[in-house]
Amino acid sequence: MSDLSNTIQINGRQVSVEWTKSAARQLSQRAQPLVVELELYFSCLVKKFVHFHETAPQRETVPVSDKLAVFFRPVTSTACSFEVADRLGRQPEIELDTPNVRKIAPRRVNIDYVHGVWKGQFWI
Repeated sequence: MSDLSNTIQINGRQVSVEWTKSAARQLSQRAQPLVVELELYFSCLVKKFVHFHETAPQRETVPVSDKLAVFFRPVTSTACSFEVADRLGRQPEIELDTPNVRKIAPRRVNIDYVHGVWKGQFWI
């Protein structure tokens, strides 16, 4: 793979992680790795979110390079109420940890840095 991509393993499956030249420039300036959270959110609908963390969370991450790490986090909502979603910005959630969920992993991740903001997406 080129220096703008790498293959890692999550849940025993190969995951292709790619980043743009713009992202590579920003990553090269970092003192510590950027941590990318790949959240698969089961709620009223299934949604995918990519969150960027400046510091490592209290969980295991998978290094992609010396400046980039990722983790996959499947969650589900504990309610499906418009009132709660309006108040909190989303439904309350709990993390999923079942044998079936541990078989799920992204196939591909793409990371970019556009106009001063980290952007990401992933495919299952």
